[in-house]
Amino acid sequence: MWTLLFLMACSDPPVRALTPEGASAKIALAQALESRQPTVVQAKAKHAAQWEGQDQALDHLLGDALANVLMHPKDGLNLLNAQPKPDDPDWTRAMLMATFRTGDVPAMKRAWATAGRQAIPFDNPITPSIVQRALASPDFGLKTLEAGIKGCALLDAQPPIGRKALEYPASASLLKVAAWLGADATVIGRPKAVGDGDPQLARGPLQCERKVLVDDWPQSFTKTLTLGLKQGNRKVFIDIKITDGEPWVFATSDTVAGGRWMAAAALADTPDAEQRIGALYPDGLWAKTGWDQ
Repeated sequence: MWTLLFLMACSDPPVRALTPEGASAKIALAQALESRQPTVVQAKAKHAAQWEGQDQALDHLLGDALANVLMHPKDGLNLLNAQPKPDDPDWTRAMLMATFRTGDVPAMKRAWATAGRQAIPFDNPITPSIVQRALASPDFGLKTLEAGIKGCALLDAQPPIGRKALEYPASASLLKVAAWLGADATVIGRPKAVGDGDPQLARGPLQCERKVLVDDWPQSFTKTLTLGLKQGNRKVFIDIKITDGEPWVFATSDTVAGGRWMAAAALADTPDAEQRIGALYPDGLWAKTGWDQ
């Protein structure tokens, strides 16, 4: 009898069900988190913290609030990891973003591997700059951070020497056909400019090591533009400049793959373009068969 009482006294106390007030606080915090507004979230999190440790879902909401809105990533991560729930997409997102906001690169690698997500090149020199952006904005999410780091990794992989001449008209169709050619990723970059400011500041365009990452085909540009395409472990880059008022490709890192990319873009607006291009290069830009064989 005494042994049983001793064991009961030394064991963790049973988890209590949330009171109606606690349940209401949890709902209010969840709704506040949807806004990602720090002042709103802070008030709701402070109220809900009275019931910390009594409900797993509430603790996860508090962890998300602390780490990803109020920008105390280590404190929030402790709450999130106290009772992990890897089968919950919301917990996974909150945990990954909290880990990223700590700036701890080895921890990022472990978290992404544990979550079963595609490996990200966190060793890229651009990572600290993106961490600062994440800390500056609660709206900064997984898609944005992964696109930024992977985009810079691809853009900075352009060989600094060995470009080969290639002349061809250029347009946004180059991006349109890339997926039809089997591209795993495409990227657009431009030279850095004085107006871009300090690359470590959490605003303005994302500056990679050598160039600036561009979200989409620009309406106009005065300097050069670089497009990169990745398929598996192979990459090709093309450089574009304005000639007689029109964008023209003037160089490439691979004349065969670059030439095929140009030729496919020329078919972009023809009937059944996707099927035609896919049939011509079923294995992508580095196919062994095609119209130029």
